[in-house]
Amino acid sequence: MTFIYLHGFNSDGEGWKAEALRRQFPDAEIWAPDLPADPTEVVATIGSFLETQSTETILVGTSLGGFYAYWASAKYGLKALLFNPSLRPHVTLAGRGIGHFKTWTKGRDYHFKEEYLPTLQRLKSDSDQSLRQDLLHFFLATDDDVLDHSTISSLFPQSSIQWYEGAGHGFSKFEKVLKEIKRAHLL
Repeated sequence: MTFIYLHGFNSDGEGWKAEALRRQFPDAEIWAPDLPADPTEVVATIGSFLETQSTETILVGTSLGGFYAYWASAKYGLKALLFNPSLRPHVTLAGRGIGHFKTWTKGRDYHFKEEYLPTLQRLKSDSDQSLRQDLLHFFLATDDDVLDHSTISSLFPQSSIQWYEGAGHGFSKFEKVLKEIKRAHLL
């Protein structure tokens, strides 16, 4: 089994969540790339990796990485574990997400440009048309202070949706949820 961990905005692939995946699923391959800012490059990177896979692959995404996991699930028909996903990044990143940044973990410099927003909107539209809701598993914090998840239940009635108190946008209960998934043999 292979897990693809897709990190959120201003994060890096090799952080504590990738390590939590390795701890909870020691026999699995974990691929946790540092995603570029340009969404065209992100989808090309994910697509190139998936073309080389011959084992069962599960997508795991947090925040903006949750959006890319959503897109890849729709495009490739893969199961996706979505932690506080940004399902409208073309809206949520407009304004405050535009500019030069350094990632929290590694301090990587990157520039998120306004010209990326239409690409994100197109990816969202394409995904919505080919999505299988039964492949999506949402893990949402009731206290997410960045994204509003109040409509997810009505938009995804065929998906698994679980709510957690006290996890925040960074989803501090990530490893706890992985343990629950493993214990219940949900994968």
